[in-house]
Amino acid sequence: MDNLFELTVEPGDEGVFAISFVAQGAIEKDFVYLNKAEVKFTSIDDEKHLVAGPLLIPDKHILRLDSFNQPYYVYFKADTIEKIAQQYLTKKYNDKVTYEHSSPVKDVSLVESWVVASSTKDKSNHYGFTMPKGTWFGIMKCNNPELWKDIKAGKVKGFSIEGEFEHTEVKNSLQVDLNKAIVDLSEAEANA
Repeated sequence: MDNLFELTVEPGDEGVFAISFVAQGAIEKDFVYLNKAEVKFTSIDDEKHLVAGPLLIPDKHILRLDSFNQPYYVYFKADTIEKIAQQYLTKKYNDKVTYEHSSPVKDVSLVESWVVASSTKDKSNHYGFTMPKGTWFGIMKCNNPELWKDIKAGKVKGFSIEGEFEHTEVKNSLQVDLNKAIVDLSEAEANA
């Protein structure tokens, strides 16, 4: 794949400085909102106003456009995602939230955050997700009535991160084992 860049965080870099609620997330995964009884897109009287979903997925190619409107792809490796997740919490950014990458949103916080250690034995499975090892997963508490209304109406479906990262161009030197089963390929190998 041409025009592929690995995104990294170096010491002193800002990294992720906000999480945005968006109609269509770049990682192409929607979140679910959680109520007291079960995980469904239904409401009951005593909803907890929690939203769960992946924040970053390792090796997921994310389409971007450069300043000349030319497409290119970026991705994060699992070890970079772990650094980003830790840095975000260390800097106490858990309440830095935006709507569609523009308007700051009040009364919303990241209340749980972890990096998936096993795609089949992870807390995210409880919420209906099977995410690759190394995925940054989070649960947000939404006490903002306007945003909660948009979540329940399906206008807002996922998360997208906001940050500053180093870009390193990746040359297409990925060797794919042609004897490997399709289900065993990484996303990078499948896209090669």
